Amino acid sequence: MITKRFFITLLSLFLIVSAFAAKKNLEKDITMVSYEQSWLDNNGTLALKNNTNEPVFNVVYTITYLDMSNNELDYETFSSDVNIDPGRTRKVDIPAYEHERNYHYYKTKENLGHPTFKIKFTLKDYNVAKEDKYEEGEGYYNYNSNVDVDDDNTTFSFLFYIILLIFAIGASIGFYVLVAVMAQKRNRNVAVWVLLSIIATPLLMIIILLIIGDNQNHVGNHYNKE
Repeated sequence: MITKRFFITLLSLFLIVSAFAAKKNLEKDITMVSYEQSWLDNNGTLALKNNTNEPVFNVVYTITYLDMSNNELDYETFSSDVNIDPGRTRKVDIPAYEHERNYHYYKTKENLGHPTFKIKFTLKDYNVAKEDKYEEGEGYYNYNSNVDVDDDNTTFSFLFYIILLIFAIGASIGFYVLVAVMAQKRNRNVAVWVLLSIIATPLLMIIILLIIGDNQNHVGNHYNKE
């Protein structure tokens, strides 16, 4: 009975932690590292960094175009299919802003007097199923001219993180089981020690059990000697 309750409690905690881990932070998960566009370019090039712990396979974002006084000129929402490994940066292309009028990004230096602009990157979503990206009225612009798809690497990364997750879960369960076994062998209340492990950490409880040793007051330790 104790074991069943223990595993139910552990499973509940795991689901809660997973739910928090899966929550997207649209301010920090995917950020723009740089933007490039000269007055001759047909495309602008974004460098996007994946700050999460999972592979990213598409990014939905809004680019707001600003003049040099930070007044808004225009905006466009894009959906770029791009594979970015955790902690890595990859470049994607989008249509150049006002290419016909020879606009260029203000950090791209030139002395020809062409109009300049700034941009603001706003992450809208990522890792969105294809059928969810193109709902009527969303206005996403799908632009894939610079997509570098590597299905083998994506599959490998996915399997690696699944194996890593399984290993982490197994190790966590193993520590709790070890606490229960150690408490039982030392004639101590298994449920209490497992609960303390959940509140604190199993490693701390293992150390404490090693230090305090057997429960000398346990009834099972007293025998009638003839």
